[in-house]
Amino acid sequence: MNGVVGMTELLETTGLNEEQGDYVATLRNSADVLLNLINDILDLSKIEAGRFELEHVRFELRHIVEEVADLLSHRAQQKGLELSVLIQHDVPEG
Repeated sequence: MNGVVGMTELLETTGLNEEQGDYVATLRNSADVLLNLINDILDLSKIEAGRFELEHVRFELRHIVEEVADLLSHRAQQKGLELSVLIQHDVPEG
């Protein structure tokens, strides 16, 4: 997965048009999501083995929701659907 992420980063630095740039950004986000999933599975193994330690991490919910919506919007378009996300203004930042 690190190779996929690395090659995607290299691809982002080449002369892409806007549409290609969007595709590469989606590819990079998808690779990041998959890498996080793999890490989550490894964490689950640690939990089952009794060796997991919790870590407090700040995150931006708004940013995560926007990334997920971007990932899913392409699939929705393929199915002729429109995906929209409304995030209330009072959702706190990370």
